[in-house]
Amino acid sequence: LSRAAAEHVKGVDRATAVAFPLPPDAEREMGVSLSRRIPVIEHALSARWREFGAEAANSALVTRQRGRYEFRVAAGGGVNAFAVPGGFVYATPALLERFARDEDALLFVLGHEIAHVELGNCAYGYRLRAGARGTAGKAAGAVLSVGRFFAQLHFSPSQELEADLFAARLVAERRRDPAGGLRALGLLGLTGDTGTKRDPGAVVGEGVVDYFRTHPGSWERRAALEHEIARLREAR
Repeated sequence: LSRAAAEHVKGVDRATAVAFPLPPDAEREMGVSLSRRIPVIEHALSARWREFGAEAANSALVTRQRGRYEFRVAAGGGVNAFAVPGGFVYATPALLERFARDEDALLFVLGHEIAHVELGNCAYGYRLRAGARGTAGKAAGAVLSVGRFFAQLHFSPSQELEADLFAARLVAERRRDPAGGLRALGLLGLTGDTGTKRDPGAVVGEGVVDYFRTHPGSWERRAALEHEIARLREAR
């Protein structure tokens, strides 16, 4: 999606949320059905993903699906993480391996995906687009590959920015280093090289990382995160 198209989709999502509010219990039911279709595995780092997921979900910032979050490892999918409506949060083995040595960066990724649930991005976005494709009633149907699920994920740049800021605040609230967010972006291929300032979409096109195929990035996003980290440090 282009930036303009993505922002339009975001506006439609929010209008849908206002006109047809989705209670947390209904969102959870949607997520339970959808999560049954996503193949999962047990990985050497699964316990670590669950441990840090529980730490993130215990943040005071988490309210919409508090006490319901589940953290799973998806089968395949490149370097990626994603959330399903209702509080199901997934990482791929490749992402867990890449983040194995940076706890704060991993916590930031968890906070970012939790944000998409807490801010309603997952529920309203998936409900709208799944309905438009005529797939909303097939939640109990065939297994949904990770790749196919990613194809249905579209978050706008501003939704990604909101999730970044939420995640930075969550990491700080957990008394960890919010700069882990910048390191997370670096591990995912969005570095601070101001000399080139290539759009992350172009980097993805070169096969650097899969994450930005489903999580659009921008230099504006990194700069905003740097500003928020500085604010959080001053507030300590």
